[in-house]
Amino acid sequence: MLNTRSGRWITLLLMVLLAGMVSGCNLASTPGQDAAIISGPPTVQIAAPTANATYLVNVAVNIQALIGNAGTDIDRIEIAVDGTIIETLTAPNPGGAPSFSIAQSWQAAGESQHTISVTAFRADGTSSAPATVAINVISAQPSPTAAPTQTTGSTTQPTQSTGNTAPPPTSSGGGDPTNAPAPTNAEPVAPAASPTPSAPYTTTTQGINVRSGPNTLFNPPIGSLAANQSVELLARSTDGQWFKVKYYNGSGWVFAAYTTPSVDPSTLTVDAGPPVPTLTPIPPTPVPVVPTNPPAATTANLVIGNVNINPGLPIACGKTVELSIDVANLGGQPTTTSGTISIRDVRLSDGTEAASTTGAFGPINNGQTVNIKQIFLTVTTYVGEDHKLIITVNPGGAVPETSSSDNVRELTYNLQGCS
Repeated sequence: MLNTRSGRWITLLLMVLLAGMVSGCNLASTPGQDAAIISGPPTVQIAAPTANATYLVNVAVNIQALIGNAGTDIDRIEIAVDGTIIETLTAPNPGGAPSFSIAQSWQAAGESQHTISVTAFRADGTSSAPATVAINVISAQPSPTAAPTQTTGSTTQPTQSTGNTAPPPTSSGGGDPTNAPAPTNAEPVAPAASPTPSAPYTTTTQGINVRSGPNTLFNPPIGSLAANQSVELLARSTDGQWFKVKYYNGSGWVFAAYTTPSVDPSTLTVDAGPPVPTLTPIPPTPVPVVPTNPPAATTANLVIGNVNINPGLPIACGKTVELSIDVANLGGQPTTTSGTISIRDVRLSDGTEAASTTGAFGPINNGQTVNIKQIFLTVTTYVGEDHKLIITVNPGGAVPETSSSDNVRELTYNLQGCS
């Protein structure tokens, strides 16, 4: 009798332990993100490029899109340019997140306006409405026509052929080329004659842009130089980071770090160049939120956690980085709606916005931390200056929570140079 009763107690204890192990396995999974019920077609929002952005021929265009209302059954993402599919991303959401980001590069081709579209498809064939954006692609450099070689004093002008193509850019009073002529089908001529042995020159160490002033804000470039190409040196910028060089019948500016000068740069004439173009910050258009019902009381509380940047800080001009951000709900209740993450890169000296991007996440259980990946950012302005990354979780307050005082993280760095 005693053995039978002991056996029953042992059996009951084993059942309790087995139930605890099963429960522990369930808790180890990632609830919240996968538990959200998703129905209807997915949505697509293109974050980059911006509408009517201008790119040079053969420059890489970074295409970024945010896929919403996603889930586990997203079969593929189709990226098209002018109606022709350039890339199909299969099984792009292995984690089944309610929203995720994708990125794809396209090398700009053809001087024209091009339309980029992104469409998300479910496994059952339903799809999002295509998200589209139009961009402009222009010639990589002016197309000068040829003419006989002319010599004025000791300066040799480049040889140009006669023909029906447009003339090269001419020099204005400040030494800056005028706008590039309309592109033609003629083969481009070398941008400048080889410097004479007595004239200082500099040789490029890689392909490099030529700009109308000593700053990347002089955009788009007026042309480019190939790697290992030598051009005559005319002057250096005030800060010494840019060289003024002979370019066609005029002049242009190149980033000094990507060239090797034949003389000590300190012996060159200092030229401040034309005034730097001023970018007027465009404040975001406020979107009024009209709640249909008063928000329910909640004890949820979103908190920003670890922020990982790949490659790490400092960010280099023109180089895309990926951000990975932890978001935790340290409140007493789950969140009831999806939310967003805002990343703004601002110039530290005056707060002017240099770049921005967004990420998204689904409902988060109380006590749960989710990692939001594939948030991409590219910064191209205010090179060599201090910048501040402002990362904000739930910036518009769309997710009800008890406090927003722990929703912001700021990181400071100095933007590295680019051509």
